[in-house]
Amino acid sequence: MDTSVILMTLQDKIPSTSLPLVKEKLEKASEDQISSLAVLPLKSHIIGLVLGWSLGICGADRFYKGDIALGIAKLALFLVGCITVSIAIGGLLIFAALIWSFVDLFLVWKGIKQDNLDKILSVLS
Repeated sequence: MDTSVILMTLQDKIPSTSLPLVKEKLEKASEDQISSLAVLPLKSHIIGLVLGWSLGICGADRFYKGDIALGIAKLALFLVGCITVSIAIGGLLIFAALIWSFVDLFLVWKGIKQDNLDKILSVLS
């Protein structure tokens, strides 16, 4: 199979700086390794971004990425903030969760691409 076709399908799912490395690994890969790439479950960074914008304050983007512990922490921060909103600490907790969700827009976007790269490289090794 032509490596450039496979590389084109993978280029938006991995960091752009790692394309030469993946191309090199693909050229040395066996047919079995290449065929296993076709069924490799890769996550979409676009879905991660949409989840981050819509439900990021609740940790949905972290749950999608696979960072379950951080997703639970983010959700707990938001819920405790909502429960204690009648006192000053609740507003601060919700504000902290909001800041965290904005920062996570970038971290999850890059993290999903890096996780996909790690999966691809583990198959090609």
